[in-house]
Amino acid sequence: MGFQTLMMACALLAGLTPSWAKRVVTVQSGPLVRTEGSHTTIWCNVTGYKEGMEQDFEWSMYLPSVPDREIRIVSTGQPNYAYAIFAQRVNSKEIWVERLSADAALLHITKLEAKDQGVFECYTPNTDGQFLGSYSARTNLTGTPRLLPC
Repeated sequence: MGFQTLMMACALLAGLTPSWAKRVVTVQSGPLVRTEGSHTTIWCNVTGYKEGMEQDFEWSMYLPSVPDREIRIVSTGQPNYAYAIFAQRVNSKEIWVERLSADAALLHITKLEAKDQGVFECYTPNTDGQFLGSYSARTNLTGTPRLLPC
């Protein structure tokens, strides 16, 4: 066992977060299959950051047809974060972020639409002064049509 690994284990056992701990962002694992029209939530949390700092959460998505193009949805720290495709739904609170704690949040989509299918990414901006660890995580969301009664 290396010195740094041993020090990390000792610090964690003592209930401390070392200053050199790595940031880790985690989202709800997928694929998430939800019914169109339903209220959908996706959780995100971050660990390993400098204590005492409330974390911001930025949500984006990537469409299957254009997997390399980020589409910004909503942010806890930037009021005009959303791209035009989502701006109206964010402004009307159809899509919003609920902060659960300083390091956890839920993305809410109150009425899932077919166009919401894709890869969702939660990103947490750096608050530590140095970059160490992962700052985002992704999950896949798929919508299924709502079945109408016969």
